[in-house]
Amino acid sequence: MHWKLSESVVFTRSRRVPPEDARRQQRTAAEILERLNHQPGVVLADEVGMGKTFVALAVAVSVVEATRRRRPIVVMVPRGVADKWRTEWDVFTSQCMKSPSGLRISEPLTSGSDFLKLLDDPADRRKHIVLLTHGAITSNLKDPFVKLSLLRQATKHRPLLLNQRGRISREASTLLRDQRFDSPELVQRLLRAPETEWKTIWDRTHPTKDPLSDDPVPDNLPQMVRDLDLSALRDAIAQIPKNRGASFDSRLSNARKALDESLRTVWHDALRRLDTKLPLLILDEAHHVKNQTQLADLLSSKEAAADLDSLRPGQLGSVFERMLFLTATPFQLGHHELLSVMSRFDGIKWETNRDRKDFGHKLDDLKNVLDSAQSRAIEFERAWSRIPLTEAEACATVSSFTDGLDASHHPTLMSALAVGHQASIATSRAEDLLRPWIIRHVRNRRRSYLPGGAIIGDRADIGLPIDDSASLPFLLAARAQALASLQKDTATVGNLYAYGLASSFEAYRSTRSDDSGTIVDEIAAPETGLSNRQLDWYVNQIDEALPTHDSSGWADHPKVKATVNKAVELTLDGHKVLIFCFYRKTGEALRQRISDEMRHRIYARAGRAFGLAPSDMTAIRASLQRLSDRLLRIDSPGYKRLHGEVLSLCGKLDESSAQLLADRVIRFMRTDSFLIRYTDISRDLTVDQLLDGFRSHGARGDTLRDRMKHFATYLSTLEPSERQQIFDELAEIMTGDIRGGWSEGQTATQLLPNVRLANGGVTPANRQRLMIAFNTPFFPDVLVASQVMSEGVNLHTYCRHVIHHDLDWNPASLEQRTGRVDRIGSLAEVLMTEIEVYEPYLAGTHDEKMFRVVKDRERWFGVVMGGSNPGDVTADDRVPLPEALLSKLTMRLSLSEGP
Repeated sequence: MHWKLSESVVFTRSRRVPPEDARRQQRTAAEILERLNHQPGVVLADEVGMGKTFVALAVAVSVVEATRRRRPIVVMVPRGVADKWRTEWDVFTSQCMKSPSGLRISEPLTSGSDFLKLLDDPADRRKHIVLLTHGAITSNLKDPFVKLSLLRQATKHRPLLLNQRGRISREASTLLRDQRFDSPELVQRLLRAPETEWKTIWDRTHPTKDPLSDDPVPDNLPQMVRDLDLSALRDAIAQIPKNRGASFDSRLSNARKALDESLRTVWHDALRRLDTKLPLLILDEAHHVKNQTQLADLLSSKEAAADLDSLRPGQLGSVFERMLFLTATPFQLGHHELLSVMSRFDGIKWETNRDRKDFGHKLDDLKNVLDSAQSRAIEFERAWSRIPLTEAEACATVSSFTDGLDASHHPTLMSALAVGHQASIATSRAEDLLRPWIIRHVRNRRRSYLPGGAIIGDRADIGLPIDDSASLPFLLAARAQALASLQKDTATVGNLYAYGLASSFEAYRSTRSDDSGTIVDEIAAPETGLSNRQLDWYVNQIDEALPTHDSSGWADHPKVKATVNKAVELTLDGHKVLIFCFYRKTGEALRQRISDEMRHRIYARAGRAFGLAPSDMTAIRASLQRLSDRLLRIDSPGYKRLHGEVLSLCGKLDESSAQLLADRVIRFMRTDSFLIRYTDISRDLTVDQLLDGFRSHGARGDTLRDRMKHFATYLSTLEPSERQQIFDELAEIMTGDIRGGWSEGQTATQLLPNVRLANGGVTPANRQRLMIAFNTPFFPDVLVASQVMSEGVNLHTYCRHVIHHDLDWNPASLEQRTGRVDRIGSLAEVLMTEIEVYEPYLAGTHDEKMFRVVKDRERWFGVVMGGSNPGDVTADDRVPLPEALLSKLTMRLSLSEGP
C-alpha cells in the first residue's frame, strides 16, 4: 500500500478559504494518507468549523486514484447532513481540484440493499465514492425484491414448501407492502427464475411502466444467505393462510408480522456474511461510536467476534482496509471514550492476526499513560489550589516547573511545582503515544465567554438571581431535593425538579406530562418514583406555585427573562442570535416571549414617531403599511432608487443574480421591523432618509449597505446551484406575521417572522430553509434551536452571538453548538471581532452545579485535545495558573507549519 495526496488536489485554488487554512488542509490530507500507509486508522479531530469535510474528500479522491478506481470509498455520515456532503463534493471538485476528475459520487444511501446493489454495479457506472447514512445498514429491510428473494431462498430445494409459493404469489402485494406485486402470475415467474433474470422478466411484463434501472437483487445475496438458518422464516411462510374465511384478514396480518420479523433477522445475519474488500471507510461524527451503539457494532471485526463469544461480527467488520474518523469532539466525559472510538479501528480487514494484537497492545499502553497523565494532572490541580493568595505575585513570575524559587519563602508553591513537573512528564509521554493516531488543529480563539449573570450585566462568576416574584417554585424544589437526598433519591429529584425547572416553568410543567399523559418534550420525562407523602406534597405545591394558564407570570422565570431581554437587545442593535435549549416547551416559550417583547419595543417606537398610543396596534400597523407602499411599492421612486443602490453593490454577481438580490432586499426592507430598526421612522419619511438609513452605521458598527455588499460578494463565491437555492429559500421564507399556538392552552397568537424555532417538531425541509435564511442578512434574526441543529449545520455567516439557555453535562455538546457560528469564513472572522457565548445559569440551584461540573470536564478535554479552557471561571480563592505552566500540561496534536 502506498497512498499519497493526488496531484489534482490543490486547496489553495479555493476562493472561500483563507490561504493559511488552505495550506493547513493540504498538509493534513497528505499526512493522513502517509499515516494510513502503516496503521489501521486516523482520527481527524480538528476543532469545529475548520474544514474536515474537504480534507476527507481530498483523502477519498487520493485513495480512489491510488487504487486505480477499482473499488469505491465509503463515507458514512449522519442522515441529517448527507445532502450537505453531496453539495460539498460539488464545491470541492469545482474549487479544490485542477480539472474535472470524472469521479462519481452516489446520492446518500439509506438502506443496506441499495448499498449491496451499488457494490455489484459494473465498472463503467460504479460510483467511486459512496455516501452511506449511519443507519442504513442497521435499518429494517424494506426492499420488496430483496424480501421476495429471501422468500425464494427459504423455499428453494424444499419440496414440502414449494406449494407455499402459490400463497406467497397470491398475497405478495400485502406481504411485500408493494402494490406493484399484485399479479400472482408475475410473482410466480420471479420465484421460479434465478434472481439474475428478474430484471428481464420484470421489464418484459412492464415495458412502459416501472422499468428497473438496475438488477433488483444484489448479485451476492444468494451466496450470503446460503448457509444461514432460515427455519424461522420458513415457519413464518407456513403461517400464510391457504383458504379465505372469516378470520382470513387477521391471519394474513399475523403472517405478515411474523414474516417482517424473521426477514429482519435473516437480512441482518446475511449482511454479516458480506465478503468484500474496500480500501477506506470515512466515518463522519465518529464520536457516535464511543459507546456500544448499533453504529459501533457495525464495525466489530470477525476476528474480535471469534475472540469473544458474546460479540457478533458487525455487518461492516473486516470489510475495510483502513478507516478515517472525523470528529471535533472525540470524547465528552473522559479519555476512555476517546480510546473507545479508536478501538473501532480493530474492525479493519487485518493482514495478519499478529498485526491486530499489536494494535490492541498499543491501545492498552495508551490507556495506561492517559490514566497516569490524568491522575497527575488532578494531583497538581489540588496542590496548586492549596497555594495561599499571598503568593499570587510569586506565582505570576513562574515560567516553568523547575524555576529556582526559594523553597523557604514559598514552600507551598515549590511543592505544587514539584507535583506539576511530574504531571508535565506524564502529559508529554501521553502526547507522544497519542500523536500518531490523532490530528487536531485548534484555531486562534475569537470567543468571549459570558457565563452566569453576565447575560444581565452582573458578574460572570455568579449565577442569575431568582427574583422574589418567581422564587416560590425554586424554594419548594430545593426543600424537596433536600428531602430526597435524605432518602437517597437524588437522581429522581435532579431530573424531575432541577432540569425542567431551571429551563422554564413550561418545561417543568411539561416534564410532568400533558393532559393526556403523553410526554411532550424532546425527551421523555423521568419516572418520579416518589411514594413518600412529603415528596408528593412538594410536587403538588410546586404545581400550584406555577403561574396560572391565563397569567403573565410564565415570563417571570429568571433565565427565560434574561435570555429574552438579551436576544431582543442584540436584535434591535442589528445582530443575529442563536439560542440553544433542550426542552421543546422551552423553545416554544422563548420564541413566544422574544416575539412578544420585540413586537412591543418596535411598535412602541413607531407609535411614538406617529403620535399614536402604543396600544393602538391597528393604527400603527396601518400607518407603517401606508409608508411602505409610498416608499417601496414597485412603481415608486423609492423602489427604483433602492433597487439601483443594491445593484451598484453587485459588481461580482451576474446580472440575473443581481436582479434577484435587489428584489429580495426590497422585499425585506418593506417589513415593519426593518423600517423601524434601520430608519429614523416618521410619517413623512422621505426616499433620501430611507437611503440614509440604508447607509448609516448602527449599533453593530457597520451599515445595512455594508452587509448587503458583503452578501453580494459572498454569493459570487458560490456555485450557481447554491446561489439559486438561497434565492429560492428567501422567496419562501415568511416576512409577515406567523400564526401559531403554543403551550399551556393559550390561544393561537401572532408571532413575528424575525423569531423562528428549529427543533425535532419542525420538518427537515423547513429546518433547511431556516438554516439557509439565517445565513443571510434577512429573517430570521433569532433562531431558537434544539440539539437537532447542533451538528453538521452552518449558521456562521451572519451570526456571532450564541446563548446556551440550557447547559449540558458534556462540554463537547456545548462545543458542538458554539461551533455552528465558529467556522472558516464566520462573521466574527470577517469583522475581526469576537463570538459572544452566553452561558446563563441560576445561582444556588442544580443549574449552577451543572455549570461547575461541565467546566471541570472541559479542563481535562482541553489538556488532552490541545485546546484552551474557554469559559473557565477561576474561583475567587484560587491563585490563577500562569499560561506558561498551562501550556506545559497541554498536549499538542497539530501538524507543524509547512509550505
